[in-house]
Amino acid sequence: MRVKVKSRSMSTSIGFVRNEDVVDLPDAEVEKIMKMRPDAFEIIPVEEKPVFKRSAPKKKATKKRARNADGTLKADDKSTPDVNEAWENG
Repeated sequence: MRVKVKSRSMSTSIGFVRNEDVVDLPDAEVEKIMKMRPDAFEIIPVEEKPVFKRSAPKKKATKKRARNADGTLKADDKSTPDVNEAWENG
């Protein structure tokens, strides 16, 4: 349970907490402390967390080697430095 500490300081299961600290404590512990000291905490309402749907993993854009008509790998033509003929769409 998320609470805001209203007392000067106190020892809890997570250690010492001080005035104005916002901490998460077990429900049973908060109830026990509130029975002894009703003004010790201010209970903070839990906000609904947005549900994120997991999408399918994105496939990496893999490069594919260019091939000649007979199926062998095509080499890069060094006379065209701005185009790499060894790869499709290169």
